[in-house]
Amino acid sequence: MPRVFNLALAALLLLLVAPAVSAFDGKPWYVQAFFVGFGVPVLLLVVAALASAVRPGSLGRAVRRLRRSGGR
Repeated sequence: MPRVFNLALAALLLLLVAPAVSAFDGKPWYVQAFFVGFGVPVLLLVVAALASAVRPGSLGRAVRRLRRSGGR
């Protein structure tokens, strides 16, 4: 069930970001900068959700490895 949820979450987030990307043309630079500033964290969440959908638990293991190594 977590795989289905994570896949659905990734699809929903992509559907939220896609209209902003398609409306880029003709916008002032500060509006484009806002879209990029909003879109990058959302896309990182999409990548994390897809990674978790492919291999459940992989993100938790990566965090534990980082904590054990002291964040290096």
